[in-house]
Amino acid sequence: MSVESLLRWGISVGFIVLLILVYERKTNPEEKHVGWKLIGYFFLGTFTFTFETWVLPVGIVVFIFFFLPNLKVNKTSKKWAASLGAASYVFGLLITYSVQAYYEKEIRIQASTNNAYEMNFFEEYEKVKSSIKADEELAIINFDFSFKKDGKIKDFNYTASYLIDGRSMVAWVKLKDGQYEISKHLIQPDDEETQMLMQENTVSTPAVYFKALDLHGLKKMVRETDLHHVNFFNSGSVTLNEEGSTLWYIESTGISRHDADTVSADDPSSQEESFPYHVAISSLKYTGAGTYTADQHRYFTISTELLNE
Repeated sequence: MSVESLLRWGISVGFIVLLILVYERKTNPEEKHVGWKLIGYFFLGTFTFTFETWVLPVGIVVFIFFFLPNLKVNKTSKKWAASLGAASYVFGLLITYSVQAYYEKEIRIQASTNNAYEMNFFEEYEKVKSSIKADEELAIINFDFSFKKDGKIKDFNYTASYLIDGRSMVAWVKLKDGQYEISKHLIQPDDEETQMLMQENTVSTPAVYFKALDLHGLKKMVRETDLHHVNFFNSGSVTLNEEGSTLWYIESTGISRHDADTVSADDPSSQEESFPYHVAISSLKYTGAGTYTADQHRYFTISTELLNE
C-alpha cells in the first residue's frame, strides 16, 4: 500500500473517531436517530462542486445558510459534524496536492556532452529514466533532435510517458546549456486530453533507437553538411518519395546501403519498404539568412538481431 493510501486511511479513521467523540460527549441521545443525523451532516460537509479549476465547498455553505438557522436540538454537535466533514475534505485535498507536488518536482541533471558525435545516447537515456524513477521503459513522442556539422547539438527534446509507483506520468525533457531540464506532470484519471496525446505516434521502445545510434557512431550515419535532423519511427514502412532519399541497414557488423533504394530526379516515383523500426536523418544545407534547404534524406532500418539483444 502506498504512503498516500496509508495517510488517507489514517485521516479517515481519525475523523471517524472524532465524530464518535462528538456523539458521545456533545450530543443529547434523546433526539431520535441523532447518530444517523450526525453522519448525514458530516457527509454534507464533505460535499463540493467543481467548476473548471475551482472547487467550491457547497456542502458546508448549504449547512450554514439552510440547516444551521433551523437547528434547535443538538445544534453544537451538528455544527461539529458538518465542520469535521469539511475538514476531512480539506485534509484529503492537501494530501492530493502534496503528492502532486512531490511527483511533479522539476529535475535538472548534467549531460555528459553537448556534442552529438561524442554522446552515448543509450547511457543518456538511462540517466534520464533513472532520474525520474520510471518503473519501466519510457514511451516517447515529439522527439526533436538536430545537430550541426561539427556535432554541436542544436535541439534535443522529447516528451515521455511512464509509470512510477503505479501512477501515470508525463515528462518533458529538454537539453539546454549542457543540462537536461525535466518537467513532470501527474496524469489524473479524468485528464483525457493528455492521455490521448500520449497515444499518438508513440515510440514505445526508445532504447532500441538510442542503441542503434551508438552502435557505429552517429558520425558514420550522416554526410558532411550544415544541419541534421533525426527522427524515430514505428510506422512499419519506409516510403522513399523525396529526391535523394536512400535506405540503409544498421547491423552489428556495420552500416550498409540498400542497392536499389535511391529516388532520382528522373524517376521520382515513391518506393516503399516494410520495416518496423527505423531512424530517419534529414540533412540540410545553409542558404543564408537563417534558412536551410533539404540536401538528403537517409532512412536507417534496425536489423532484427539488434532488436533481440
